Amino acid sequence: MINKLTSEKKALIPSYLERWRNIVLSSEPIDRRKAVEIVEYMYSLVGIKTPKVIFCNSPYTTINQMLVDANQEHLQKNITKNVEKIVNDQLEDFAKKTSLYKANLIDIQNLNNEEKINIESLDELEELDAREENNLDLLRMIFSINQSELVWQFWCKKIEPKGISSFDWFSTAATFDFFTSELDCDYDPKVYQFVDQVVRAGVFIFPFEECCFICDRPTKLLFDNENRFHAEGETAIQFADGYSIYSYHGVTLPEKYGKLHPQRWKPQWLLTETNAELRRILIQGIGYARICQELQAVELDSWAEYTLLQIDNPIDVEPVYLLKMTCPSTGFIHVLRVPPQTKSAREAIRWVNWGVDPEDFSRQS
Repeated sequence: MINKLTSEKKALIPSYLERWRNIVLSSEPIDRRKAVEIVEYMYSLVGIKTPKVIFCNSPYTTINQMLVDANQEHLQKNITKNVEKIVNDQLEDFAKKTSLYKANLIDIQNLNNEEKINIESLDELEELDAREENNLDLLRMIFSINQSELVWQFWCKKIEPKGISSFDWFSTAATFDFFTSELDCDYDPKVYQFVDQVVRAGVFIFPFEECCFICDRPTKLLFDNENRFHAEGETAIQFADGYSIYSYHGVTLPEKYGKLHPQRWKPQWLLTETNAELRRILIQGIGYARICQELQAVELDSWAEYTLLQIDNPIDVEPVYLLKMTCPSTGFIHVLRVPPQTKSAREAIRWVNWGVDPEDFSRQS
């Protein structure tokens, strides 16, 4: 029984995740015939006759269609949990046969992070469960954008809107691949085949006993260099029916911000934006130099070419104190945020320079 991963096996984990991530990121339209076959296979796994299949062009269109059809009996029992149990049972079986806690490659991948987690045995991975989310979970993103509206409507109409997303399952497919290929684990070929087909097909499935919705994958996906959904002045995710999502370094934006390039974002928006995460993104995109200039930062202290400033407006959770630095030769201005308890420009300089006093820093230069 395997209870440890060798360093050689650990080194292979990112390649499995990347392989399956690349598979799921295709923007080709789904093969509807193949999608129906996958649905038939899925219903056979849970022992239910395949119901009527309805195609939609985006998950959001599907969600709205479900709300329109809410009074019809075919939406009364969602079987997603039945399907997930079959897949999770196979993953738990991997864990039992190898003594590795929870066969989840997103967790295992943390062993390769720069955080230098010291784990000799993967039995300790329970602590890592909540450390990293799947940033490709589009269903979660769609519901989070429209949370108050959709959750209330589904709750009132007693519909379970759970679905199966290839984007949410790519790490599961990677897990199957890794455990069967590298650790030679026994597995149920029917379950592995199903997971493999769902991810390769790029489908979103909302399965009910009497009806099954299938929707297409996105036609457009844009990312930053850390593989987070990201675009500036345009949508990061778009579906064939026009439904789209704006995102800035993985944070979902409302259209009023997302449709404009960050260079056109206005510092004044910080005064009325109530969402702390969106304020953080606005600050990141606008930059402190523009914020200082347009929100009329108050000068608190100065030392040589350095100035300690305060934004006298509630634009963030904590008061915003800034160190403004002007290059004496080029006139270039650089602005950094410093702790709100900072009392002087010299103290701010010491904080920026890791405790080195500016005069000592000048002598060392």
